[in-house]
Amino acid sequence: MGNCKYCGKPAGLLRNKHAECEERHQQRERIIQDGRAQIASEVCAAIAGTDAFDILEKRIVEIEQAFSLPHDDRKSLLVETWENAVDHALEDEVLEAEEEHRLVEFKNYFGLSQSDLDGKGYLTKVTKAAVLRDVLNGIIPQRITIDESVPINFQKGEQVVWVFANSHYFEDKTRRQYAGGSRGVSVRIMKGVYYRMGAFKGHTVENTERVYIDTGFFAITNKNIYFAGLHKGLRVPYSKIVSFEPFSDGIGIMRDAASAKPQIFITDDGWFTYNLVTNLSHL
Repeated sequence: MGNCKYCGKPAGLLRNKHAECEERHQQRERIIQDGRAQIASEVCAAIAGTDAFDILEKRIVEIEQAFSLPHDDRKSLLVETWENAVDHALEDEVLEAEEEHRLVEFKNYFGLSQSDLDGKGYLTKVTKAAVLRDVLNGIIPQRITIDESVPINFQKGEQVVWVFANSHYFEDKTRRQYAGGSRGVSVRIMKGVYYRMGAFKGHTVENTERVYIDTGFFAITNKNIYFAGLHKGLRVPYSKIVSFEPFSDGIGIMRDAASAKPQIFITDDGWFTYNLVTNLSHL
């Protein structure tokens, strides 16, 4: 005989719950979800508004008491609703300065940490959107700091805008091989004289393939792009780049050189990388 998973009392043969306990549990879950939905609505409205967040906090307490919500659930709910507010703000792919200000103010008021808000990458989304807004407005962003773990010797006066770790670097390589060709068959006509039949020359076949080179840091500054891996390092000034190619997960460049081949950097965020680099190249 099993016990009820809700009340702990005997539930009957081959049973693990009472029907009435299951019903009370489901009713309680519906009440909790209604309360959480009300808090989420209040948070989204507050972030989109202009009122001080102490008013929101009082309203959250009122809802928690009315629906008997556990206080321990508040942080996870605040993080979830903050993420929803970010999605709403980025629906037009532009983060306005006031939207950023309210999101940051909310974060600071409720004491939410970077790890709280970046578990799903949402804080990084906000930072990237703000960086792009700065660049589009002709401002060199100064939103990140670099420590000694980034093995790149930046130039004096250069401003680092973004750094991707674990970026993969590829190059297009041309492989050449000789195809066809025959020495033919020699037929004797007379003593000392032969005629070669069926002889023809071969030709060179070229195949281009994308080759993995290295993994490392891909850094973007106001003057150059950099790559620093275990085996390969490079710096490319924007003035030496002829064209950019967008990829879903990175960016490709073509240098201004007669023998240049495409160079591809995989960052896992092609849209951001392409828009950041191409706009910085025009500042």
